[in-house]
Amino acid sequence: MRKGTKQLALVLVLAMSMVAAGCGKGEIPSTDTQNTQEATEASTEAQKENLIQNGDFSNDLSHWSIYTKGGSATQVVNADGEMEIKVTNPGTLDYAIQPYYDGFALDTGCVYDFSFDVHSTVERTLEWRLQMNGGDYHAYVSDVVTVNEEVQHVTCTFTMEEGSDPAPRLCINMGMVEGCPEDLGEHSVYFDNFELYLQDSSGIVISDDTVETADVNVNQVGYLPNAVKKAVVRSTDEAEINGSFDVVNVETNQAVLTGTLNSFGMNAASEEQTAIADFSELTQPGTYKIVTENYGESFPFQIGEDVYTALESSVTRMFYLQRCGEEISGISAEDTSFRHPACHTGDAIPSESLSSAMVSAQGGWHDAGDYGRYVVAGAKAAADMMLAYETYGDTFDDASGIPESGNGVPDILDEVKYELDWMLKMQDSATGGVYHKITCENFPDTVMPEEETDQLVVSPISTTATADFAATMAMASRIYRKYDAAYSKTCLAAAEAAWSYLEATPNDGVGFQNPDNIVTGEYGDGKDGDERYWALAELYKTTGNEAYLTALEAYPANGIGGGLGWQSVGLYGMYSYLSCGDSSDDYYKSIQERFYQAVDTAMKNMEADAYSVSLGENDYTWGSNMNVANNGMLMLMANQLTPDAKYVKAAEEQLNYLLGTNTNSYCFVTGFGTLSPENPHHRPSQVLGTAMPGMLIGGPDANLEDPYAKATLTEKANAACYVDNVQSYSCNEVTIYWNSPLVYLLAGIEGEGK
Repeated sequence: MRKGTKQLALVLVLAMSMVAAGCGKGEIPSTDTQNTQEATEASTEAQKENLIQNGDFSNDLSHWSIYTKGGSATQVVNADGEMEIKVTNPGTLDYAIQPYYDGFALDTGCVYDFSFDVHSTVERTLEWRLQMNGGDYHAYVSDVVTVNEEVQHVTCTFTMEEGSDPAPRLCINMGMVEGCPEDLGEHSVYFDNFELYLQDSSGIVISDDTVETADVNVNQVGYLPNAVKKAVVRSTDEAEINGSFDVVNVETNQAVLTGTLNSFGMNAASEEQTAIADFSELTQPGTYKIVTENYGESFPFQIGEDVYTALESSVTRMFYLQRCGEEISGISAEDTSFRHPACHTGDAIPSESLSSAMVSAQGGWHDAGDYGRYVVAGAKAAADMMLAYETYGDTFDDASGIPESGNGVPDILDEVKYELDWMLKMQDSATGGVYHKITCENFPDTVMPEEETDQLVVSPISTTATADFAATMAMASRIYRKYDAAYSKTCLAAAEAAWSYLEATPNDGVGFQNPDNIVTGEYGDGKDGDERYWALAELYKTTGNEAYLTALEAYPANGIGGGLGWQSVGLYGMYSYLSCGDSSDDYYKSIQERFYQAVDTAMKNMEADAYSVSLGENDYTWGSNMNVANNGMLMLMANQLTPDAKYVKAAEEQLNYLLGTNTNSYCFVTGFGTLSPENPHHRPSQVLGTAMPGMLIGGPDANLEDPYAKATLTEKANAACYVDNVQSYSCNEVTIYWNSPLVYLLAGIEGEGK
């Protein structure tokens, strides 16, 4: 096994967990440490450097930002070169206003000197904090100080006693901190000369906390007997990889198959030499591992007909555990710890830009690691799952253990209906338009869902939400017709009302933007042509109404955005139309060509990558694992339209990547495989200290879009830009619309494999 560096696990403890001198009681303890001369020499240079860049604000507000939650303030550099925080409303929370700085590190056992200057137009208290930038955001060291018109020089010397943190946060709580006058009104607070110096590194603790990765990577869950089966062997050496490999039965420790490694050469996305061990001919059920002479061995895996049964159940169960507005009792021994009372049961008030009445907010799925509910995100997730049932219905039953089990309706449709019922509440009955989202004004603290008790707010109608709603409801009308004719009619009427709104409402070229008082996920999209096209295709497929076909054919094939994501949905519309249109028609042929261009691009990417992943070298972006799952789904869609075994094999390869055949050696679904994410950016998992099983995490993001990723992944190859840490929301968050294509992918591979 390869030992890849893993950031120290950060123990969640109470604030003031450092020993500090000059800002609190205590002495620097003597500890047994693994000191190295190299670390000491390196830190000597660091002692000369202020770890807070632009602490004197000579470069305006570069590196500095401000966060608000219920308070309001502006952040400027005044004529004297100070950061001025102009408070207009202090809010009610201590962190209602919080200027902050990211971009430094704190190492275990090191002593630091911290200081800054501050004064205020009124006497008040504030709290400075050097804290964890994620998880429970607890302070490593902090202090409450009273400030007034006189400039005060605040100093603190402390020792970092927790695990090294490569991406902590310096912040100042400036809301209603304890000790503030109750009538604290508008005022300004001024800051200058922030300094953080490494004063003594002699006690530095060098961590040996590493994660075992493999140089032979496989699907750690396993393979269906007749599926494609390949391991990828990798090496950082420049020489090509060669030699033989054995497939070893784990129970008997006997080789059951011997083969030759086929050199793939340098893999661009992961920047490593690679070779392929193809063992597809092995079909005998059992538990195995791949053993090589020079490159180690793989994690164990299974071959069997039911190898994905538990995985599929858990991936689908995630949606039940994400339900909002009802008590969650848990449906298996694995998830009983995620039980909680009903949450978010109140109505949502209109945002400041709306004058409508309250909206009934109860129901639907929590979108991601937070508790917001968004129509465009929910529509994609619901559509994926309905398509999975529509295409592979035989793989779903009525006995998964959710509250609706046993009612004669497949549980996947019961689960989707829970989301659809909420979406129906989001439609404005007067116009047919659909409100974009329901959230609180800010993201919640690290709490269980029932503990987010801030006022819910409904955001304005958007054309993207309305079009996605129309498409999803049209799908629902035909899919639920067999089980509930009245509900089918309700969905169709809602879809048609939404389309009427769209006909009367042209795209403004801007799309939804957060109201001034809302800072939760925007899900913005200035182009709604692909959403409108999808709506028309589903309405036509469900009703056969030629008027929808005529409107649909007004969209030229080369003008429709592709994609199976929340922002770009054109491929949904193309697939729907291609599955019901006239194949002899010229317009049909143009859409068919456009659809297969997307398929061919994914296939070419797959062929160019040693791990057979359908991402291009530069396609490792936020939520890259969704794109992999989407492409697997796309391959199976292509196979439905034009049956070809190559598409099924390509889909299998995307699943293999997600379940462990990748340069990171991770099975990216929590709770499965030998190595899977343990620290997802998901509030219930964070609160309970254990990862909810069955969640597909976001995966590698070469854009490094959070402070922790920037601090730890800068030198990594694109495909290797992943870290399992709760602070890295751009790598390790989860969403319903990342799980939903995986539901489809698993159903398709099982369905095609029978």
